[in-house]
Amino acid sequence: MAKLRDYFFSDLDNVFFNAGEFATEAKIDGQTVSIIQDDELLKRYNLKNQGEGLAEGELLFYVKKADLTKEPFIEQKMNFNGSLYRISDLQENEGMFTITLVGYRS
Repeated sequence: MAKLRDYFFSDLDNVFFNAGEFATEAKIDGQTVSIIQDDELLKRYNLKNQGEGLAEGELLFYVKKADLTKEPFIEQKMNFNGSLYRISDLQENEGMFTITLVGYRS
């Protein structure tokens, strides 16, 4: 008997990360992948961080873990669509990463 979780993983590919539905393509470290940007969650992230004096996020997106050749980590430099950023926050949940990027200052 199929479980709800099985349907979720099928929907990740067929619905959420479908370019005709929610996803867009982005080039991450030279690799083209499907992502979903979440501007509302980015706003909440930045509201929370303003009280803590942390860097303000510029991009927040979801990407399937299986689509990345290397596992990302906090403070890693990431080339996103030709611009250099730093990963300020990283969450992993149900086969996806939620990645928050801030502009990289050398």
